[in-house]
Amino acid sequence: MSVKNNLKTVVLGTGGTIAGLRKHADKPDIYNSGQLGITDIMSNAGVDLTLVEFKDVARIDSKNMGLPVWQDLYKAVAQAQQRSDVGAVLITHGTDTLEESAFLLHALGPWPKPVLMTCAMKPADHPQADGPGNLRDALFLSVEPGLSGVHVVFNRRAHHAMHVQKTSTDHLEAFSSGAAGVSAEKNGSAWTLKAPPVPVLTHDWPGTSWFLKQTQWPRVEWLSHHSGSTPDLIQALLQPLADAPQLRGLVVAGTGAGTVKPSWEAALQQAMAQGIQVWLTSRCTWGLALPQAQQSCGELIALSPAKACMGLALHLMAEDEKRSAV
Repeated sequence: MSVKNNLKTVVLGTGGTIAGLRKHADKPDIYNSGQLGITDIMSNAGVDLTLVEFKDVARIDSKNMGLPVWQDLYKAVAQAQQRSDVGAVLITHGTDTLEESAFLLHALGPWPKPVLMTCAMKPADHPQADGPGNLRDALFLSVEPGLSGVHVVFNRRAHHAMHVQKTSTDHLEAFSSGAAGVSAEKNGSAWTLKAPPVPVLTHDWPGTSWFLKQTQWPRVEWLSHHSGSTPDLIQALLQPLADAPQLRGLVVAGTGAGTVKPSWEAALQQAMAQGIQVWLTSRCTWGLALPQAQQSCGELIALSPAKACMGLALHLMAEDEKRSAV
């Protein structure tokens, strides 16, 4: 591995398939995520660990990712970033919610040093395990001069946090950046950096201290509009539940440019009248909510539904922080 000013790369483990183990020896695709610690993963990666430091933040299936782990991960990244002997941070993560975690770290940046994330589609003891190769690629990219920002490294490509989406459940081409293009690509043994345009986030995000002291993630629900859908689910969500957190936001994955039928529009306007924030996105994989949707039942957001849920929750945190200062 090439060396960038003899600086270390700090690797933070959170679990996922890359740390998974098969349930049965003869069924390599049936496994439990998050079984191995980062020490085991790094030991099997086949890389020189001289300038690599690693520790576990969590050992979970990423479907269970939530505020406590995100807070611990943020603190670990921030601590590594502050060290003068560290040149980059690398995070191993499950694939299922990786794009949300990547968006979170991007939104709470910027970071002075690169933050890379990597993962796997096959468990660590699979005969064709892809985790070690992805990890090696990410470590090589972490020392590449000129790299900045938050990126997901997978299958010889790197994707910026603002573009990356998981587009397949089990294919090794599981992540894509769509028309935006990748942020780096590996050709042979060398990485080539690209410069895809990165959308600018215009909403307010919480300060670090406020984010870290929260004990509850703002409740944001995600609804997808389709031809047979009714507004009944929206109406049901507006009813308070004794043991549930108060509904704070709705992300609606609309059809096409972010459209919904008149009955949904009326129900969403009712939700807004009750103080619930509504963000409109598109259910199209690479679609955007656009003004031609001509909707008056929420704010058009140029994010995927998953990223919009993360963004809206962070925005609600920021609003709470502002109110607390008054």
